Amino acid sequence: MKPIAKFVSKSGKEVEIHLPTLEKVSELMIFINRLTYEDTFLSLTGNPKTLTEEETWVKNTILNMKADRSFVCWAVVDDKIVGDCSVNRGGTRDWHVGKIGLMVDQNFRQDGIGRYLLEYVLNQAKQMGVKIVTLDVFSDNIIAIKLYEKLGFKKYALLPQGLYRQGKYSDALKMYKNL
Repeated sequence: MKPIAKFVSKSGKEVEIHLPTLEKVSELMIFINRLTYEDTFLSLTGNPKTLTEEETWVKNTILNMKADRSFVCWAVVDDKIVGDCSVNRGGTRDWHVGKIGLMVDQNFRQDGIGRYLLEYVLNQAKQMGVKIVTLDVFSDNIIAIKLYEKLGFKKYALLPQGLYRQGKYSDALKMYKNL
């Protein structure tokens, strides 16, 4: 499948942006399981994902994108998925609000890939008619918080000990941005 966009990362890597496809489901499973094993600042934890689980997720994602309920894209370097960013709309009363998700492989962080993905998805959210986007972030994920603030996100709530990773609790910081 052809990329929907391309850019060069800070370190000179050629990065392609792709929409979700079943053709890349094996790569998606590898990417997701790398992040699960890392136990990083993400909600992904627990058991590795299976190919069947990822196929189901991709099929549902494609349906949600066709119904204008979400937008998802992947950063791909050398045919390997290294990043994922999404916006998912709310329900009937909060259809104008989108929830952002962003994941980047540990070997590709701080190279501009997360920022590019996020800016791309924010633009898509705006085209979808989303008016406000929100996200949750571990309060000790300083690098991510700085990126979000640079892109105009503002803090609006803090849930003490709202997230758990690597044997300890972290505060859950909630941020938003008007589009």
